[in-house]
Amino acid sequence: MRLSNGRDKKSEFPTQRTCGVWLMYIGIITIFSALAGDHLLMQPFILGIGYLIGFFGILVLPFVNRKLAFGKNTKFQDRMDNISTVLNVLLCTACGMIIGFDDVRLFWLSLFIAVGIHFFGFYFSQGKIMILLGILTIINGIMGLVLISVPFLVFALIDGMVKLLIGMKMLTIKRAVNVIN
Repeated sequence: MRLSNGRDKKSEFPTQRTCGVWLMYIGIITIFSALAGDHLLMQPFILGIGYLIGFFGILVLPFVNRKLAFGKNTKFQDRMDNISTVLNVLLCTACGMIIGFDDVRLFWLSLFIAVGIHFFGFYFSQGKIMILLGILTIINGIMGLVLISVPFLVFALIDGMVKLLIGMKMLTIKRAVNVIN
């Protein structure tokens, strides 16, 4: 987009609104999975299938991004997103391999922490709000590990609500731009 002074206008975080929709969706899936979790605490089938449907429907297929994004991420932003996603897969896999599935509360809370860590890498494509999301998610996971008398469902609902609320905030963020020559 051209400004009246002949300079170009480029979004600093062009896909923030798309990410906001993704976080809202994941927040809802997390809450629904926790409410249906029973002895597993989180229903893995709901979480897994829900994640796959959302991933393809929101992030892979172009419809949502075309409607909400203010342009495309830079190659650096895309690279950091990919690195963060791979980090998340590695951390979650490590949780399963190291912690195992005997203590499902410890397993799920560790996953919350792992997911919180991976949010920091999205700072480069989504801005400072991802640092806040990472911190809140990690604190919630740690509190769940420390406050063992509090039911797991409380921490799962907090996790889902944090993602839902930050996603709503990101969806309503106004276009942040840099002016370049």
